[in-house]
Amino acid sequence: SDYTFDCRCGALGNGHEVAGGQKTIRCDLCENWSHIACQRGGRASNLHPKAAFYCDGCSTQESKAPPTRNSRKATTKKKTTPLYTRLIAGKGALARLGKYWYPVRLIQSYDTVSLPASARNRVRWRVVWWRGCRFPSSLGSPPGDVEQGDLVDELWQDEAKRREIRLGEWIHSWDTPREEDLIQNFMSAEVSKELDDILLPHIASLQKLLDSPDLNQYGAEAYPVIDYILRSKKKPDGVGAYSIPFCGDISSHEYAKIARWFSENVPGASGQVEKWLGGMPLVHAFTLVVAHRKASDFEKRIEARNEEWNDSMLLKMAWADLMISYPTNSFVADVDLECLTALEARMFEDSEEAGPAGNQQWGLDAGQHHRRWNVYVGIPDEWVSARDYSESELEVRKTLPAPFDRYLTYVIDSAAPYSVITLMLHLWSLQTSYPKL
Repeated sequence: SDYTFDCRCGALGNGHEVAGGQKTIRCDLCENWSHIACQRGGRASNLHPKAAFYCDGCSTQESKAPPTRNSRKATTKKKTTPLYTRLIAGKGALARLGKYWYPVRLIQSYDTVSLPASARNRVRWRVVWWRGCRFPSSLGSPPGDVEQGDLVDELWQDEAKRREIRLGEWIHSWDTPREEDLIQNFMSAEVSKELDDILLPHIASLQKLLDSPDLNQYGAEAYPVIDYILRSKKKPDGVGAYSIPFCGDISSHEYAKIARWFSENVPGASGQVEKWLGGMPLVHAFTLVVAHRKASDFEKRIEARNEEWNDSMLLKMAWADLMISYPTNSFVADVDLECLTALEARMFEDSEEAGPAGNQQWGLDAGQHHRRWNVYVGIPDEWVSARDYSESELEVRKTLPAPFDRYLTYVIDSAAPYSVITLMLHLWSLQTSYPKL
């Protein structure tokens, strides 16, 4: 029979049609089903059959917050849990493709009942590769399944293993645009011909709202946003602007498009962004867009109520819609970005708890990362805290073949020219094959 599916990744509808072959779990409160792999931090994986599960919509806000570095109990004791027990659906991992490793989200492992314990590395995992991976063109498309022997997690506190991992290049979580970034960087949004058709006839009224802050000179019927300000007795901010929190079902991408149009077409707008972005003039533009797009639907509602239809009624209904609607994807989580952020926070944390493994150990004994990528550029400040360092932590410890043995004491951050060290490692890599972990 059909079952209701409503996952935080955005999959919604009949579970038989939208589950996508993934393992699922039912919320004990709302009884909707979700992907196990979409739950934050793998929290729905390997649950006891009698354990309760509550989806994000039914959980408390406190349970949704991921643990921060400061909230974890500090310890310098290394974990001894086997890697295969740490790989669980919903968590991030690194997968080997060629000689480099890239981030993936673990979806599910396949039935391994027939495999002996000695063959655990042959267990196959369904994975989703991070969309920001920059694979070498020679490798082609990455596989959807990966053997467990080609997977590692963040290798927390495992200095030796991290040194053997050469990372492929990808766009870091901290460099990946969020929804709020789209609005702040609205000038990078696409130009829309539709907005010209909708808003150009209203240039004069939009400019008037921008230049004339005296609300009493406007007619409330022509400007529903002003009627709202007067009724709610809102006060202007320090620059004389009125902040309005409504954008209806206009998505962040659409918001940015309208903001760009406003900046480029309303005289004087480009130099007064603080007066209209998120404020009264732009929200009136939203009202005009909604009125245009939903005019036929609004008209049918009015006819059904036997009321008079006119432009004033159209704007009033558009404003009401703007206040109560929300984007269809407003509650959809970017589960891949969320997963990468958690993975990278553990990969690159440099703290007492992380120990020497946190001090830029990735690939030190294996060679250059893909295209000599510096993986540590831009790491968030909150992932780094003061601790005592040892000069030996950045030594290249793998024995170099002659005639490079005299450089064994060189360290990456030593006074020796970095170009010389790079050349040494490059020449070494030409005659050394790197065994799999």
